[in-house]
Amino acid sequence: MAAILGLTSTTVFAQRSLPADIYKPNNAKLVKAEYQGRGEYEVKYYLQGDDVRPLAKRVIEHAQSRGFRIVESEIRRDDTDLKFRRGNRELDVSIELKSRGRIEYKADLDFDRD
Repeated sequence: MAAILGLTSTTVFAQRSLPADIYKPNNAKLVKAEYQGRGEYEVKYYLQGDDVRPLAKRVIEHAQSRGFRIVESEIRRDDTDLKFRRGNRELDVSIELKSRGRIEYKADLDFDRD
């Protein structure tokens, strides 16, 4: 029981401590939240749905509201890849329809090292 409570607490803490630059979808299950040091984060969510485009639209709107600009965009019904930049910050997003009714949303927030 303590292990279950610990996992739940970690997930809740991770959800609350994620940077505001990363879009946090409603009704999504957070399956990975990893602080990679130096202000870099990686997150993964699972959501229900059969079309990734509505989520892609919300991610784009959120990133632009945070001052990011789109530098790469490939959007299809079942797969989306997005790349945003703001100064030396880079946000990479991948959204995939993994199986019928299940969407995987991944976001990496990094510093551009170029």
